[in-house]
Amino acid sequence: MAGKKKNAANPQADLARELSELIPQLDEEGLAFLIEQARVHLYNMKVAELEAAGQKIDQASERRAVVVPKGKKAQDEPFQGLSIKAGEGGSDFHIVRAGKWKLFSAEEMLAMTKIATVADPELEVSGRLYQWLKRERSDFFADFPASGPSDKLMVALVALIRKTFTVKR
Repeated sequence: MAGKKKNAANPQADLARELSELIPQLDEEGLAFLIEQARVHLYNMKVAELEAAGQKIDQASERRAVVVPKGKKAQDEPFQGLSIKAGEGGSDFHIVRAGKWKLFSAEEMLAMTKIATVADPELEVSGRLYQWLKRERSDFFADFPASGPSDKLMVALVALIRKTFTVKR
């Protein structure tokens, strides 16, 4: 672009114009290379955009961290950072923890509530709930890893379901 006036307000237009002036001078191999480089660059831009969005989500979930009384650690929190959010219309529910959401239908939540609200101790019931999730919704453990039926997360989920729901007989 030697000798051409640059547009300070729109440098992208200047670069596009310069590229279009160079295109007639390139052979097929050169054009294919530029196209491939453009695609790689577009991909990298999208990855950077998604990473930035992910960081914003992570930061937002950190800001919503649970406040626990002095002398207690966050992992001692009764529900292990779990919460249950009802979807619009009450036809579905989300189990939420650390910015991860897992969707359950009303029927699935009812099944889990029936398991969790029996009069047996939470530790015993957590094993039943673990087995149900493993059989019916094994995808749960991809976002909410539990080492087994007696994992603190499973016991906390039982306690949270007991606190949140009742089954009308």
